[in-house]
Amino acid sequence: MKNVKKTAYSLLAITAILISIVLAVQFLTKNDASYSSKPKAAIVDGLINYPSSAFVNESVKILSDAGYVVDYIGNEMVTVDFYKRLPSLGYDLIVLRVHCGPLFRRLSDGTEIPEGTVLFTTELYDTKKYVGYQVDGDVAIAEINGVPNERYFAVPPWFFERSAEGRFPNSTIILDSCYGFYEYAPLMMAQAFTERGARVYVGWDGEVQAQHTDAVILTLLRALYGDRLALSEAIERAMSEKGTDPYYQSVLLFYPDEMADYRPGVR
Repeated sequence: MKNVKKTAYSLLAITAILISIVLAVQFLTKNDASYSSKPKAAIVDGLINYPSSAFVNESVKILSDAGYVVDYIGNEMVTVDFYKRLPSLGYDLIVLRVHCGPLFRRLSDGTEIPEGTVLFTTELYDTKKYVGYQVDGDVAIAEINGVPNERYFAVPPWFFERSAEGRFPNSTIILDSCYGFYEYAPLMMAQAFTERGARVYVGWDGEVQAQHTDAVILTLLRALYGDRLALSEAIERAMSEKGTDPYYQSVLLFYPDEMADYRPGVR
């Protein structure tokens, strides 16, 4: 009889454990569903010689208050492979706080022809890495002003066409950096993102100082995701309050033009 009772108690204990597991799974699934239903944003922070915890903290707060799940991508994570996977990561908004610069092709006579811009990684250049990409011209070698004797991998616009994975889910792309639009190839980077699925792309038309672009982009984020303004209105407010870059006189632009009335902060 004692063995029967012991077996009965064991069954009850096992049943209780199973019920607890089921309830826990249901709870976690419910929370995961709630989590996954929220829009996702990424702050990609690759300005290695201009760190700003103030920008990161404030941008995360603005977007979190607006209902976004925000991922912070630190500079050690901004690699060629990261850019390759970026379209497939499901972000509704991506703020690219990374270096961006002109790309030139050198001819046999030494002449350099501008070919658009590149997004810098924080990955030091190595002749033995990404050999296929190097041969095909899908990565470039970049140097950061003020960082002597160091070269980094960078990705040109066509990298997203030929080498990236997946598609952006109608994402808003904000480039918190120089040369989002470049006079010799003004739409190359913008088109690279929109042709890969992004809905709208925002960037500067030339060089810009880090402190100034951070201030303007924070104002833009508040206007878009706090006050829910239309894109053109938000950019107008940001430029009105903070102005063009005081040294380079660069201005903030967006692409495509038909997105003027788009409200990224409204779902």
